Amino acid sequence: MRVGFIAPNYYPAENGNAVTVRRIERHLGFLGCEVRVFPVDRMSGEELLAGLKGFAPQLLHAFHGYHGGRMAHALAERLAIPYLVTLTGTDVYQALADQRSFETHGALKGAARLVAFHACVKRRLAEHHPSLDERTSVIPQGVELPAQAPPGAAGETITFLLPAGIRPVKNVIFPLQPLANLHEFHPGIRFLLAGPVLDAAYAAEVMETMERYPFASYLGGVGHDAMGALYRAADVVLNSSLIEGGMANSVLEALAYGKALLVADIEGNRSIVKECVTGLLYRDAGEFRVKAEQLVTDPRLRERLGRNGRALVRDKYPPEREGRSYLELYEAILQV
Repeated sequence: MRVGFIAPNYYPAENGNAVTVRRIERHLGFLGCEVRVFPVDRMSGEELLAGLKGFAPQLLHAFHGYHGGRMAHALAERLAIPYLVTLTGTDVYQALADQRSFETHGALKGAARLVAFHACVKRRLAEHHPSLDERTSVIPQGVELPAQAPPGAAGETITFLLPAGIRPVKNVIFPLQPLANLHEFHPGIRFLLAGPVLDAAYAAEVMETMERYPFASYLGGVGHDAMGALYRAADVVLNSSLIEGGMANSVLEALAYGKALLVADIEGNRSIVKECVTGLLYRDAGEFRVKAEQLVTDPRLRERLGRNGRALVRDKYPPEREGRSYLELYEAILQV
């Protein structure tokens, strides 16, 4: 089977959508499926069409209803083949509710099937367009399970790691002030931000703000292969996003490394994190500070959350299962 991926992000490789695309591409390859990725941010419409004609896929698989779905809709029509769309978050939570809604809905309506990472995203989509519900499947994201990370050594330094692309929806400035308040009482606290710049104006604001907090450092865009060392060295992994498309790769990866999580209490994070079982959820700065202090002062809590989280992703989110689910969906589309 030959499948053309229409990906809004394939470079840089550390971008969240790129991580998803590369993982699915790899595991479909293990199953004998020939995949070629066509990044829409690197190729013109003419180049995409020419490349696809040369590859001759049997179907297209787009990621993000607006950024990938619109192009897949146009290309599939020219090639007379079906396409499906994996919903990645901002398409459902933003693009269907703003000026992009008409084009996004058109792309989703024309797809043979839609895929959501979690049932909460499928429900949100059905609220916008009930007619799409029957054609929407749920395929959870997978995550590679690394070798068990050793427990953090007891010491005065506690590292909070926030892996996120630098754009407004990730809200990366939020943790700084509550951590600064906590830093007055626990001077060993460190904050590390790692991720590529995806919005230059917002990144400038982030860098200017971080200069006021000596305990905070921006590491830049860290290659996905190098992220393992950061996860291993962290004591707590954060997610401060305003929205997530069902499950963030960074949250799944932190769980896979057995790390304690402190994450925003949003629908996407609640799809993975159960309070006091696999992590802690916060609703505002005050709650963030209280729960961050719990994690700073209670190494047993950090260890328990990390152990439970690793067991969760081992049992429920293997990437092999994700790859098989997509292959079965492709086969079902082509049999119609």
